[in-house]
Amino acid sequence: MNSEPIVFIVDDDSAYLDSISVLVQSMGLKTKTYPSAEAYLREFNSQTPGCLILDVRMPGTGGLALQEMLSQLPICPAVIVMTGHAEVPVVLRAMRQGAIDFLQKTFSEAELYEAIQRAISKDAANRARHAESQDLTDRFERLSTGEHEVLQRVLCGDTNKKIAAVLNISRRAVEDRRARIMLKLGIDNVADLVRLAISAGLWKGESHT
Repeated sequence: MNSEPIVFIVDDDSAYLDSISVLVQSMGLKTKTYPSAEAYLREFNSQTPGCLILDVRMPGTGGLALQEMLSQLPICPAVIVMTGHAEVPVVLRAMRQGAIDFLQKTFSEAELYEAIQRAISKDAANRARHAESQDLTDRFERLSTGEHEVLQRVLCGDTNKKIAAVLNISRRAVEDRRARIMLKLGIDNVADLVRLAISAGLWKGESHT
């Protein structure tokens, strides 16, 4: 995976698109430009870090529509929206959809630089959280059905004796499953097990009777 962030710029005004690209490159950043949302989507790769600068009004798919599409994905670039006319409803929609910043096209070089830095930092944080979440999911998917059954009982504080009775298996089988759970998850105590299960969304504190 490419680790260098890229500033993607989408605008149907070719002259403006080129000027923004040159300006961003002068900041020491790599850019890729697209004349339409459709052109960007054809090359979109969710694994590429960076940020996306979008013009609001474009023929075909507009900037806010593209932003909305991307916001539905598990991971996508952080978005900066720009326009020649900062209408309140447009600004509100962009922010509700998760835009990092909203810039009028009269923005200064400093404003653009600061917005890009915020967006790249946000993108990096989002990708780190996504990677951690995916790692947790992968680790729990290694557990067998029987191990998941024991896991849920352990999380509720049941003793090995009670787990064995509820699941109709021997205490030795419970102990073996518990050991395999710890091994597969890479942990060695129940406190870490609870923490991982909560982080993975597998347990919210419900109790069994």
